Amino acid sequence: MPVSARQDWRSGVFALLDTAFDRNDAVLADVAAMLADAISNGKTVYAFGAGHSLSLVNEMHRRAGSLKAMHPIWNAELTARAPGIDEDELGTLENKAGYYREFTDGLTWGPGDVCWVVSNSGRNALVVQFAQEAKRNGVTVIALTSVPHSTAVPTTPGLPRLLDVADYVLDNCGRPGDALLEVEGVAEPMAPTSTIVGATLIHAAWVGAAELLTAAGKSPEVWASANTRANRGPAAAS
Repeated sequence: MPVSARQDWRSGVFALLDTAFDRNDAVLADVAAMLADAISNGKTVYAFGAGHSLSLVNEMHRRAGSLKAMHPIWNAELTARAPGIDEDELGTLENKAGYYREFTDGLTWGPGDVCWVVSNSGRNALVVQFAQEAKRNGVTVIALTSVPHSTAVPTTPGLPRLLDVADYVLDNCGRPGDALLEVEGVAEPMAPTSTIVGATLIHAAWVGAAELLTAAGKSPEVWASANTRANRGPAAAS
C-alpha cells in the first residue's frame, strides 16, 4: 500500500524533532541556565523575528504555559495584515538596510539582558543588523535558525550570518527552503518544519529555565489559560 503524504509528514517531523533535540541538547542546557540567570538577576529577555519568524515570537508572548518574563519586540508596520496591504512589499523590509533602528531606537537594553533572534535563513539584513545592535549594547543573543539553510545560501553583501553574530545558536535542522515534502503533482515542496521544531526548542529552553529558577527558590511567573478554572489573575490569550 503506498505511503501517503500525511504519513510521510508524520514520520519526517518525528525524525526531525529527534535530530533537533540530539543536536541541540548541550546548547539547550546552556541557554536554559543563561535565561534563568538573567531572570534571577532582574534582567530583561526580549524576542525578535521578521516574516514568518514572528509566529515564534508570538509563541512566547502571553502564551498559556509560557513565562511572563519575555518581552516581544515588533512594530505595527512589520506586523500589518489588512485588506489593501501588499504583503510582498512588507517582505522587502527584511532587507532594508538600517530598518532595524525602527525596533531598537528607544530600547534601554544592556549588559545582562538577553534577546532571542529568530530567522530560518539567518541572512536578511534586518535580523542580522538587529542582532549586531544587540551585541553592541552588551545583550546576549540567542539565534534560532536553520544551520543547513543558512550555510547553503549567500550572505547579504557586507553582512555576516545571524549564526556568526549570536552567542548561542539553536539549529532547527530544517532543509534549505524549509518545506519537507515533495508532493506528486505539486510544483513546490510543502510542509515547512521551522515553526514546529522552533516552538519545540523554544519551550525546551524555557521549561529548563523554569526548572532551574524553581530549584533556586525563585519560581517564575507563568501565563495561565483564560479558559481554565485554575486561572488566577491576568491570563494569557489562549
